[in-house]
Amino acid sequence: MKKDNVTPRDYEKLGRAIEAALINDYINLLGNTRKQMVSGFLRGVATGFGTVVGATLVVALVIWILGLLGGLPFIGDYLKGAGDAITK
Repeated sequence: MKKDNVTPRDYEKLGRAIEAALINDYINLLGNTRKQMVSGFLRGVATGFGTVVGATLVVALVIWILGLLGGLPFIGDYLKGAGDAITK
């Protein structure tokens, strides 16, 4: 099997072709209001979902840590009460 010789000029041509294709896609997106609205809606849904999942994980972590610290001598009762208030 013979190996083709690829030159830096070939890579430059490929880069220019990819750049032209991306610019054409962007121009088509700017000209299509429906695509912009769908893209914005999906981006908003993904952002909202990520925010909810992240906040849920943080709250669960805080509750877990408060449960672990509930056995401390002086502040354990306070932290246990705070953890119980959060879970109710």
